[in-house]
Amino acid sequence: MASKLQQIIETAVLNGPKFGSDTARPEICVYLPLAKSIKMKKYIILCLATLLFGVAGFAKDIVVKSPGYFKSPIRDGYPLFPDSLVFSSDAEEIIIPDVSQFGRLRDYGEFPKLRKITFGDADYLPGYVLNDLPNLEEVVFDGMIGHFDCTFIAHCPKLRTITFRGPVSSTGGPTFLYNLPNLEKVVFESVVVNLGLDFDMHEYCPKLPGVTNNGAFLKVYDDSLSSVATLDQLKANPKQIADMERVARWQSEVLRAKNPGFMRGAQYKSAKILQPVLAQLNSAEAANLKASMEYAWNLGDDVKTKLEILKESAAYAPDPAMKLPFRYASPSDSLLTLSRNRFNLDSIAGKGDDISRIKNLLYWVHNNITHDGSNGLAPGPRNLRNTYDSARRDSCGYNCRALAISLAEALLAEGIPARYITCIPKAWDADNDCHVICVAWSDSLGKWVWVDPTFAAFVTDVNGLMLHPGEVRYRIQHDLPVVLNKDANWNHEGHLSKEEYIDYYMAKNLYILQTNTFNQAEPEGESSHEQGYHVALVPQGITYPNSDYQTTDEARFWQSPNSSVK
Repeated sequence: MASKLQQIIETAVLNGPKFGSDTARPEICVYLPLAKSIKMKKYIILCLATLLFGVAGFAKDIVVKSPGYFKSPIRDGYPLFPDSLVFSSDAEEIIIPDVSQFGRLRDYGEFPKLRKITFGDADYLPGYVLNDLPNLEEVVFDGMIGHFDCTFIAHCPKLRTITFRGPVSSTGGPTFLYNLPNLEKVVFESVVVNLGLDFDMHEYCPKLPGVTNNGAFLKVYDDSLSSVATLDQLKANPKQIADMERVARWQSEVLRAKNPGFMRGAQYKSAKILQPVLAQLNSAEAANLKASMEYAWNLGDDVKTKLEILKESAAYAPDPAMKLPFRYASPSDSLLTLSRNRFNLDSIAGKGDDISRIKNLLYWVHNNITHDGSNGLAPGPRNLRNTYDSARRDSCGYNCRALAISLAEALLAEGIPARYITCIPKAWDADNDCHVICVAWSDSLGKWVWVDPTFAAFVTDVNGLMLHPGEVRYRIQHDLPVVLNKDANWNHEGHLSKEEYIDYYMAKNLYILQTNTFNQAEPEGESSHEQGYHVALVPQGITYPNSDYQTTDEARFWQSPNSSVK
């Protein structure tokens, strides 16, 4: 912009009409008598360019390009982004055409005068798509949105209305809007299939009385905040049926696309909601969508829940080659004795039965070592004393592995055989999140029991009988009930539900189980004594290279501390 303006001025001054000419522009030519030299003329050009550019308000063209969230089209045959979108930084209104995806507007440039923005169709819109726009008053989504993320619009002090005119297939959640002090109205005028948003937004939008639903929600985050449409309501509205069929066709394209990224999984979940509704409405799109869902299912695991993946795992099988012995340090071991005396573990464990002693030690570790998954393990030796002292010295927490190793040591010090178990997902090479728990041997039950110090968690059957990870794994695979203790929590911040912990988190992490063959203080890391090997229990056909040994033999893996299985 500046260079073009300067060029105009230069042409006018150096080559334009002479002073006094009928065609001369007075604001330019009035300076010509002063320009006795080329040097003076260049000085005048610079001054005029600065003056006129300032008057123009420094407006510039902002080129909007693909944000690059996806490496390939979300739907085959649709470009990720138009070749070019160009808007003036001084624009008061912007209309976004139909796009596969759109980035965060502020990432492209500043729009200080923008008052209204309208979107057409969009396959995907990220969180903070509109953020920190000082004069934005109105947002309209005119077309269909495939998926938009949570914290969708934020920090727009003058924003008053948001309108969704077209259907929406799915959303992130639960946080929807943030820091919109003057927002008064949010209106949905069409179908939303899978709505993961929390509409209790008074904290962030104090003037918003609630969301206006003039359309139809098929599934909502919290049905106490907004109702779900009934079949009769849908039957009475041909437009809503047409919009649902439009969404179904779009979902089919995503499910059959070559590489739509995480969108295939998101839209499979949404299709599971929409397809049965369309079937009840006798829509022809129901059969087409079902076929697309079957196609996506057969592609692999990306549309399956963690529990569905676990249910499909191959069975275990005997493995005579697995002959490594499992060993457990005696409570008289010097390191265990140090911890027992230092923390008075005899008193903490108590004098009750073995189950009560196991639980007492579980709660003690949970209450005394905070969990912080981002902080790794304590520097130095991996023992209870060092982890405990480091947490207090540095006022920090440590990861689940540190807590599990600490609990296993406390149990061993009290004469209770224990192991720490690394629970690993099937997609271990792509998913770096695993979880580490403990198992403790109960003489009274004649088996191992699950104890997780990160969440103060243990798992039972409906009769209160404690279970070990292998039993929990089998039971959730076969839809048998399991119960999580009611006081399970994370750092004493809120209740942990069975659905969150077992059905989602641990279902993912029970695919591969790894343990140490020599269970003692300082079982790994810095130590002057002999250490054991890591052995992974895997389903048939699975290879896990990040272990010293692997086996498919469940009986040998869960053998008792005094087992004759060798």
